[in-house]
Amino acid sequence: MKVIDGLLNVLTLVLPFLKKKDAKEMQEFTELVKSQFDYLMEQVTRFETDYFELSEKVKLMYQEIITLNARLSESMKLQCSTSGCKERAQSPA
Repeated sequence: MKVIDGLLNVLTLVLPFLKKKDAKEMQEFTELVKSQFDYLMEQVTRFETDYFELSEKVKLMYQEIITLNARLSESMKLQCSTSGCKERAQSPA
């Protein structure tokens, strides 16, 4: 909340026309700014959480693709049926 209060203090210094309004209007404006800031921070937090969850899922998918690609490569080597096949000779069967 110190950040919000600091932000509001800066706004009152930068925007001198706000000082001319009465206390009730100033309080309403302050509450509006606070609620908008809280909403935006909630959205940023939700976005950050979703981003990191999605990033982890993508990382796991890439690892699975690499593993499956290696298995496919090994299977293709074992599939070679000729006795002089270079790929089969290199296979650790």
